[in-house]
Amino acid sequence: MKKNFKIIFLSIFICTGAYSQEVDLDLLSELTPEQIQMAQDQLAITKNIEKPAPQISESTIKIESEASVDNEKGLTKYGYDYFSSAPTNIAAIGDLPLPNEYKISLKDQFSIILSGSKEAIFDLDVNLDGTILFPELGSISVVGETLREVKNKLINLIEQSYIGVQIDVSLKNLAAKKITIVGAVNNPGTYLVNPFSTISSSLAYSGGISDIGTLRKIKLVRANGEIFLFDLYKLLIDGNRDNDITVEAGDVIVIDAANQFIELTGEVKRPSIYEVIEGEDISDLISFGLGFTITANKTNIDADVLDLGNGVIKSITTNNLSQSLSSFLSVNINPYQNKSVSNVRVVGAVKEPGFYSLSKYKNLEDLINDIEFINVYPWLGVLEQFDEDKLSRKTILFSLKDKNTYQDIDLLPNSKVFFSDRDLRTFNVDPMTKELIDNYKLSINHNDDTFALPVFGRFSLQSLVDFLGLDMTSIDKLATYVSPLDNQVIEAEYSSMNFVSKKFNTVTFKSPVNDLITVSVRGAIDYPGTYTLQADASLEDLYFMMGDFKPDAFLDGIIFTREIIRDSQLDSLEKSKKELNQALSSEILNSDELKPEKLELASMLSLEISSESLGRVAGDFSPNNNNIEKTKLLDGDSIFVPRSPNFINVLGEVLNPLAFEYTSNLTINSAIANSGGMTKSADQRRIYVIKANGFIERKKRNIFIGGNNIEPGDTIVVPRKITTSNPALQAILPVTNIISDLAFSAAAIESLSNNN
Repeated sequence: MKKNFKIIFLSIFICTGAYSQEVDLDLLSELTPEQIQMAQDQLAITKNIEKPAPQISESTIKIESEASVDNEKGLTKYGYDYFSSAPTNIAAIGDLPLPNEYKISLKDQFSIILSGSKEAIFDLDVNLDGTILFPELGSISVVGETLREVKNKLINLIEQSYIGVQIDVSLKNLAAKKITIVGAVNNPGTYLVNPFSTISSSLAYSGGISDIGTLRKIKLVRANGEIFLFDLYKLLIDGNRDNDITVEAGDVIVIDAANQFIELTGEVKRPSIYEVIEGEDISDLISFGLGFTITANKTNIDADVLDLGNGVIKSITTNNLSQSLSSFLSVNINPYQNKSVSNVRVVGAVKEPGFYSLSKYKNLEDLINDIEFINVYPWLGVLEQFDEDKLSRKTILFSLKDKNTYQDIDLLPNSKVFFSDRDLRTFNVDPMTKELIDNYKLSINHNDDTFALPVFGRFSLQSLVDFLGLDMTSIDKLATYVSPLDNQVIEAEYSSMNFVSKKFNTVTFKSPVNDLITVSVRGAIDYPGTYTLQADASLEDLYFMMGDFKPDAFLDGIIFTREIIRDSQLDSLEKSKKELNQALSSEILNSDELKPEKLELASMLSLEISSESLGRVAGDFSPNNNNIEKTKLLDGDSIFVPRSPNFINVLGEVLNPLAFEYTSNLTINSAIANSGGMTKSADQRRIYVIKANGFIERKKRNIFIGGNNIEPGDTIVVPRKITTSNPALQAILPVTNIISDLAFSAAAIESLSNNN
């Protein structure tokens, strides 16, 4: 029994994303098919994650690849975009041959023809108990058997039951297969898939594998505990799909986290980030990259390796293609070096990029004067060169706008000169040069935006303003320039500012404070929309601007929401779910026993609360209230005026939560009775009413002060009572109250909003 409970609870946590541990496959292998089916059914009930695809002839989904991109090298993890456009149609393709080894599933349909002394045609569906009901012969078990086995079984039964009767058995319709996909996928859950789906095509239903998941050790666990491994690289690189087996009903596909990724760069045909597994070497990694380029120096391979003993990353050079990749982080294949000393390479926004003769251009100024630029960014260029005599590397920044920055600079053999496009403002240089360029970026703060321009040498601020096309109509003439390395702060008119760029310098433009706010108004009014008011405007000012209310406007139930309150509630909700998740995760690790209260608490993790239904400010905001002039509005506030309701809601632990017509003699008890009465898990001591104006009233129990006054638009809430003797779970019960109360509050707002 403990085994059953543990699988059920692990399934719930995997599908909700609340539990990050792997599925215990050894434990799965010990289970009977009935126990695994029980776990899958409970998983679907708890999370409501079964997602059957639409019955259409063709269906594909677009999945945004989550393959991470290395910020500096522009590499992506190989293979994860395989699922970016994959079929998710669950209907079987009719022109495919059906093998005799096909295993029968629930809801498959047989076509049976009897001929001879008895002639008949039957279309028999596979029932939920795994049988077909054969006229005159009764129920026959077929689920889990192959088509060949079912044919033989039916032939034997016909031969025993009739004389001179032949039978022809075929499958007329195939049912979609119900499988579960868990682990490091984008949308774990239980899915109905095409009956001919393989492991690779099934993964598309879950949105593909996330960028931390393994492509090399995909596990398929059969209902009988049998485990199959599939390496997606075999299919993507070699075209080998021998182990890409067809899934069966009840299968579980498990995606574990990948253990090791290696960056492959340099002279290979497909540089990328590849996943490697135990036993693979550099030659395997090169084959993943489709082999060497023609200029690759196979005896000069650089690698970064993690030295676990000393806790450092070492850079090594090797020519051994058989070297194990254990602890490798990156591999770079170097090219053969050009020993020619006669050229300077020019890259970027020039009419004729390429090599320029060193004999013609002795210095950088001569070269610049002879180059024709195209859409060049003029405030920063880069010269990289290596002095082979002194064995020193040098990076020189210069500006086409400041001749002093490139005069008298000699060019060395094999120098590289980089110019950037004015729109891109990026340079394909080594990381150290890139860091130097970043240090010389001038940060320009303009209104709510910040612009970072790489600037070297002398510049005028007005020229940069013109280059960016900044709107200066509402900007103060005085700007502030800060150079932290010089401990210098200058405030002056920006049109006269001229500086020599320094590292980390900034310019800030001043703009007048915006004294206007916007407030949206919807619902039963004559002129809904977004209104602009002064920052000190009141609710009374808004009502004056927006015109009259509709005759059926529900003035006592006006919904006033505020963004800062919504943000606070969302933050509280997120923290509460996180705390609940941590407590439950700890409990499941420390105990094999699954008690009902754990399952109830786990179900609260999947509660979906719309952010649009949060942030309400409770109160009387009717135009007849004298206090509305004191209610000051903030930017982003929202007003919704519902139409007059003639109903109340009953939510929570009642047999039939519903909304029904309001009557004048209605009480809390009679309303609950109208909803079928309370369930066994109802917390009768915490029953409360959410009034139409947002205020909360607890159920009155004192016979001397009377009962609650129930009015149209009110919502009666019967919370769930969760009791436990576990001290750890007792400590988090207040957290569950926060989650459920926010959910009920949102539901009450949605009810009023929908009555429009």
